[in-house]
Order: sequence, then C-alpha cells, then structure tokens
Amino acid sequence: MCPQGNQHHHGLPIVYKKQRSWWQRVFMKKSSLVDMNESAGGLSSKERVSSASLGRPSQNPLGQPPAVIIVGPPWPRSGTARVIQNQIHYYRERGFFTVFVAVPFLWYFIHIAQDPGEIIEGLNELGADRMFMATLDQKRYTAAKYKASVRHAFRGTALDWQVALGKEARLNDEHLDFLRGLRAVLFHVNHVYTLGFALDLRRRLFDDDLPLPIILETHDVQSQLLQEKGERNPWTRRPDRLDRLIKSETSLLKKASVLIHLSVDDLRLFEGLMPSKPQFLAFPTIDENFISSVNAAAPPVESIDLLFVGQWHSANLAAMKWFFDQVWPLIADRRYNIKIVGPIGSTVKKELPQMHDTFRSYFVGEVTDLVPYYRAARCVIAPMVSGSGISIKTIEALALGKPFVGTSKAYRGIPMDRIEQAGLHAYDTPQAFADAIVYALSNEQRVAAAGRAAYDHLFSKQAAFSSRDEAFRIATTT
Repeated sequence: MCPQGNQHHHGLPIVYKKQRSWWQRVFMKKSSLVDMNESAGGLSSKERVSSASLGRPSQNPLGQPPAVIIVGPPWPRSGTARVIQNQIHYYRERGFFTVFVAVPFLWYFIHIAQDPGEIIEGLNELGADRMFMATLDQKRYTAAKYKASVRHAFRGTALDWQVALGKEARLNDEHLDFLRGLRAVLFHVNHVYTLGFALDLRRRLFDDDLPLPIILETHDVQSQLLQEKGERNPWTRRPDRLDRLIKSETSLLKKASVLIHLSVDDLRLFEGLMPSKPQFLAFPTIDENFISSVNAAAPPVESIDLLFVGQWHSANLAAMKWFFDQVWPLIADRRYNIKIVGPIGSTVKKELPQMHDTFRSYFVGEVTDLVPYYRAARCVIAPMVSGSGISIKTIEALALGKPFVGTSKAYRGIPMDRIEQAGLHAYDTPQAFADAIVYALSNEQRVAAAGRAAYDHLFSKQAAFSSRDEAFRIATTT
C-alpha cells in the first residue's frame, strides 16, 4: 500500500471551517449541489454520491467538505508537479478536500513501482490531503496491449496506446473504498494520458446516469510532443502523422466537461478544433512558500553565475546542444560558473556523450531540493530552440526575481508583447544570447526587477484562481 500524505483529523482540511462560507456563497447558489444535511431523494448523481457518503461515519463525518479527485502522472518535482500543486492550493483554499491519484502510463513504471519510495516522497510534497499511487504491473500491461489492439483494430496512435496503458493502472481496494466514501464533486485530470484511468475510475466509483464532471488540464499539445520525439506507433512501428495524433487527442479531450490550458498557443489551437467545448486559460503560478524558502535560504558559499534547470525531455537536450555548441564559445573566456541541474544531465550523457565529457563538471544531475541552487544563482538561462506548451522554468525564474535570459521558445505560450512591456526580450541568435548573459550579470538588479514585474503582471494568483473559478462553475452547472 502506498503511503498517504498530509492527513488531517477525520480527513478534513484544517482550513475548511474558515473557507466553507466562500464555497457556499460562490458555487452552491448556482450549482446543483445541496447542503450537506439534505436528504438524497431526487438528487443528481453528484448529490446522491455526496449524501450517500454520510452513511459511513468512520470515513464521512457529518459536515464533511466537498472533495475533488485530482489525477495526474507520477512526475514529482517537475513542471507538471508545479501545476498540480497550483490546482491543489486552489481547491484547498476554496474549501475542498483534495485527493491526488498518481497514474503510470508508460512501461517503465512497472519497474519503478517496485521501489517507489522517492517518487512517493516527491508526490507528497504536492500538498494534497491524501495521495494514492496506482500501479501498473506486467499482467495488466499485457492485458492492455490486447484490449487496445482490439478496441482500435490495430489502427490506433501512439497517443491512444499510452492512454490505454494508463487506463489499466489500478488502485487497491482500500483506496477505492476511501474514494467511494468521499463527497466527491469533480475529477480534475492532468494530461490526456491519464483520462482513460479517470473515466474508468469514475465508472467504478460512481456508476450512475449522471457522472461527475471532469476538468482536464492539457499542459501541452501532446500530439506535437509525440511527433517531435518521433514516438513510434506500437502497431505500425513508425511515427504517426501529426494529423492522426491531433485527431486522437481531440476525440479524447471531447470526453471532458471543461478544458484548461496553460498557454495562449494551446488555447488558440484547441478552441479552433473544438469551438463548442468550454475552454479556459490559467497561467501557472509558483508556490509562494517555495519563493520564500529561496529568499530565506542561507547565502551560498559559492555563487552560480548561470543556472539551467531541466527535465529529461528532447527540448532540453536540443537546448543544451545549441548552448554549448554555439553560445558557450562566445563567453567561455569569461570563466562563468555554470550548473545544469536535473535529469537532463543523464540525457545528455546518453545522447551526447562527447559533450557531456567535455562539460562534465557543469552537470549536477537530479537533486531533491532546488532551493540552494536558485539561491546561489546570479542568472537563470533557458536557451530553448524547441518545445511547446509553456515553460515552467521561465515562470519560476521570473517569480524568484532572478535575472533571466531566454529565447523566443523560452517564452512560448506567453503573450510576448506583455513580456516586452516589462522590459524583457527574447534572444534567438548565439551572439544576442551571449551578449544578454553578459549584460544580465553586469546589471543584475535591473534585469531581476524586470523579470519580477513581468511575473506580477502576467502570473498573479488572483488571475489564475479567477479562471479556475469560472472553469469549475461551468463544469459543475452544465
């Protein structure tokens, strides 16, 4: 059984008594939900689930708050994790009890599940009231292959395949019993890959004519990412065409009640493809506790001139290649102290071994705590030459008030005119990028102030929560 994080007395969030009135005032007037003490007769699916749960006092004391089940990939300490943390903070601040369910949808999670301690530790940091991790074993993986092949008549896409794998992940009976006892009002799904699991879980928990609504947060255009990676279709053994991937993705997204996007580009694309689907833009925000931790950290023994934080994916690999091949030779004589933090180090070692050997001392690898690295950083760089969605590393640097140097791709999904209004610019040629680094390190306070101004202007908590309020309202009242 997976450890369960952030538990509170009787399963209630400690903030509930103070915040319940907000939820009643804003949502209970307009939604079909009833007061917690109302009988279940003649109610909708959501209300019947809520009222029925009152009959199980050991798990559902009278007056329990409404609950949101948040589903997402088991990717701790990542950009996705930052966004899920946003969601959890939003729902808890609005008075909801939150459960995060981590869903594996790739074959390698079969082996990771044998020793998931570090992943679970990272996922507990998200701050949900409870956290469960579904498992995907070899038996269910094999079953998923046959089921998906039959369902898609051997004509599905690589995206269909990963959704099918996620659907076969399972929670244990104890976790299912706990979820059945909640006064659940909503599923919030992260990444289209975990949608199959969420739909199946909803059916297993709340089999009814009027199922709970689903908000799906896309995070990215997954079709584009799969094409960029050259992901092979397991049935055809070759990469899918983009139009086929887009068709698969949109057909799945249509099953959600409401969509939330993190970037302007994603919103425009999917609104064009699904004009009748309710869709909202909610820029990510950075946890204020994390910002405070960085600001309050002890001064570093040694400063880091240039910091890059990156996950393992191909866009970061391309960024490292461009930076070290074309930008670094222009500033190498300045002997800047540079640190590359995160799983991208192992990716560079595997894919570009000669480059890794040359710059070995710059690669730190995975760390459990980014605070000391950000505290020591004089400038954060994002030499991106590809990528889609929105860059959390860019937003993080701006939120921390660190001088930031990035390309147009580093600002992807963000209105560039508003970035420039704050005094920041994109640098897309090696010389321009190199010059910007030199300028930033010579004018740290000025560049840092511009970055923080851009964050305050674009990524305010108030704006993000307002979008989430409207998405919730639409999902639960239509």
